[in-house]
Amino acid sequence: MNGASLWRGYWHLFASASAAAFIIQINFAMVARLDGRASGAYAILMRITVLDVAVTIASAAVAAIALGHAQRNGEAAEAIEKTCALALALGATTAIFGYFAYPVLLGALMGDAAAAPFVGAPIFWFVAGAPFRVLANTQGFLLHALGRGSSVFVWRLAEIPVRVGANVLFMNLLEFGFAGCFFAGFIVTAGSSIWLWSRLAPHGARRLRIPEAAFARSFMSGTFWEALRVLSPQAAMLFSLTLFSLPWQSGDGQRLDSYAAGQTFMLFILGPLITLTRFLAIRLPSRSHEEWMTTLAPMIRVGAPLALTAAVLLMFGRDWIGATFYRQHGDWWSVFVAALALSLPIRFVGGVVRGLALARRAFAKVTFADALAQWVVSPLFILLGLSANRPEIAYQSLIWSEVVGVFLIWRSLRSASEAPVGVSLPCKGHVQ
Repeated sequence: MNGASLWRGYWHLFASASAAAFIIQINFAMVARLDGRASGAYAILMRITVLDVAVTIASAAVAAIALGHAQRNGEAAEAIEKTCALALALGATTAIFGYFAYPVLLGALMGDAAAAPFVGAPIFWFVAGAPFRVLANTQGFLLHALGRGSSVFVWRLAEIPVRVGANVLFMNLLEFGFAGCFFAGFIVTAGSSIWLWSRLAPHGARRLRIPEAAFARSFMSGTFWEALRVLSPQAAMLFSLTLFSLPWQSGDGQRLDSYAAGQTFMLFILGPLITLTRFLAIRLPSRSHEEWMTTLAPMIRVGAPLALTAAVLLMFGRDWIGATFYRQHGDWWSVFVAALALSLPIRFVGGVVRGLALARRAFAKVTFADALAQWVVSPLFILLGLSANRPEIAYQSLIWSEVVGVFLIWRSLRSASEAPVGVSLPCKGHVQ
């Protein structure tokens, strides 16, 4: 696995994730053309289904890491069949939960009368697609782990026009309206999972295999911790926004507006680093530990200068970015982006370190370290900065929370023995 193939695999993963996010935006734009509060209902539904998203991401990540370890033992086909079976089961579980929970949550947020047109068929087809969403995403990550990221990218690109066409057919031509968007998603995702299975067949996948109890427990444990790690920063972000909006804090709404805009911008900037963590976590396990540093070297040689360059560009362009794209100005915006820029080199190191830890299946340790940084270190600086009305204090949270998180994960890696951590899988009985 040379440097060029590594970066090619990375960009396939990043582009595939970006295409998936683009499909959500297409759905939102097409739903917005319907009458009434359809766009608001769609946006709210995407928010309340965060558990669905977390399970989808976590299951795929754990499955790909398990496959990487299984490849070293010559058990790739078994790992594919078992992890796909578990992914389908997890999807069915989230579907059952969503069928009962989502109508209640949607009604609570929109009001029962306003939510009535969007409950029933729309939610039924949304939850009906959950098993296929979890399965298809898991299959995609398995292909990335096998070095077949180009197949996943082609699938994601093809899915865009197919999804648009299906939306037009069911939403407009057949006049299913709001429910048509979710019925189209059900059809497209089910078809995608079938096509992706055909891509896995050359790697020995023949049928869904019921895993042994030990394998299933290990997989579910890893998925639980990884899902928690996915959910934690989103909840911490909402908590931070709450701190900015507290009525007893001095200052006007400019602080909250700037922080909210900054968080949106930060999600865009950190996308490549999140992908880096995912990519290393799913590609390193197929290689021996002795080869990991050799594998990482080309990624670091290219990635570190890119992170530094991005930091410099952000530092000098922060006021222009705020004025041009977000209509933000003043210290509470400018200092936010400056602190984000200063944190980028640390976050690059963090992306590598997290990838190493997840590749070793240290799911619980990574989740604990990140949660401690997000829920203890970050709010402390925010509260101090808000109380003093000093953005340079509040936004230290962007730097020191990452420093603490990376340090804790790195220390756990240094002290860890060579025995597998987290999702363990010796031979047949456990997740490899």
